[in-house]
Amino acid sequence: MIRKLVFCACLLLALSLALACIKVNNPDESKGPATLSEITTAAVVDAQGQAMGVAREDFTADTPTIYLSARVNAAPENTQITASWIFFKDSNNKEVNQPLFDDSITVKGTRYFSFGHPAPSGSWEPGQYVIQIKVDGKEFANGRFTVKALQKADVPAPTITFFKAYPEAISFGQSVVLSWSTTAADKVDLNVVGNVPAIGNRIVNPFTSVDYTLTATNAVGSTAKTLHVEVTSFLSDKPDLVITDFWAQGDKAFYKIRNIGGVEAKESITGIYINGLAQDQSRVDILAPSQERTYSFPTLKWSYGTQRNYNIEVRVCADDYGDIGEYDKTNNCLVLDW
Repeated sequence: MIRKLVFCACLLLALSLALACIKVNNPDESKGPATLSEITTAAVVDAQGQAMGVAREDFTADTPTIYLSARVNAAPENTQITASWIFFKDSNNKEVNQPLFDDSITVKGTRYFSFGHPAPSGSWEPGQYVIQIKVDGKEFANGRFTVKALQKADVPAPTITFFKAYPEAISFGQSVVLSWSTTAADKVDLNVVGNVPAIGNRIVNPFTSVDYTLTATNAVGSTAKTLHVEVTSFLSDKPDLVITDFWAQGDKAFYKIRNIGGVEAKESITGIYINGLAQDQSRVDILAPSQERTYSFPTLKWSYGTQRNYNIEVRVCADDYGDIGEYDKTNNCLVLDW
């Protein structure tokens, strides 16, 4: 009986050591009411900072961004969490101990958060990494992850998942949103525009019918897709409002609105929707024919940043209340896969 108990105890100890990827200090060593849980490294996090998909400890050298994600619990106001990223050992198991990044965030209550970094010099150096995590200056946990060298056989040919234009036919003066997604591409080019991100969108204002070609390239080769946008002209005895551009700067969101109709457009309201939910509205002054103005959304606090591995749908709609008798009501909204 004693032998069986000893065997079970040893088995449980071995399993706990095998499953542990984060070393958390003894609670007595990290005094203070705030605690961290669900500490993990990941390749993708959501808007709240929570790791998406399966938690990972192993990454390849071409991973675009590696995140540290955690949940802070019952944190008093002005609780400070810091994380120091260190390149610990190289691929030959030689100690390097090279400091890479230092992160800091001030939190309160219970919430998720994340720190994310792209590769320091285009690709991660193969080896072992350590993330030293502190709460209010006291060491709380050590996160660890490993980066493996990318083998040549692991490099797939570049692909274009999708390349589309919305809309595919416009009247002169209107805008088109080009959206695309590629995989395994070292370089992506869009004719007329130039180099573009691997996943993204671009607002264009073609004056004549045009073909757009997207080309994705890596060491294996290249692939391309072409789409056609038809541009027609018209003369109208009605106003016609279109959104010609949208962008975010800091915590503010901006847009351009244009009257492409033949007569004056009275005052109107522009609305913004994110993932289908109304977020804010902006009042637009009278617009003469062909006149374009820039506005911002006054109460919306833009919090989506730029370092994300997921997209949100942004819809900006002119004449959100439908008060203006326009030539074309179907072109009021600019839709972006942001």
